[in-house]
Amino acid sequence: MGKKSRLKPPKSCDSCGLEADTQFRVRQSEADEWRIVCKACQTLAKTRDGYMYGGTWKRKKRN
Repeated sequence: MGKKSRLKPPKSCDSCGLEADTQFRVRQSEADEWRIVCKACQTLAKTRDGYMYGGTWKRKKRN
């Protein structure tokens, strides 16, 4: 028997609204809330001071 499919519904980017299979948890400072953003918005956020990476969300898990 194979493992169950671990495919989750897609999430939309908190900045631009784009749905993607891989999203990133980021915030701009200690006082800000965590946001789930797409790769393009993460790249933009990296250029700002106070950027913090909080993990990667993937629609399809490996196991």
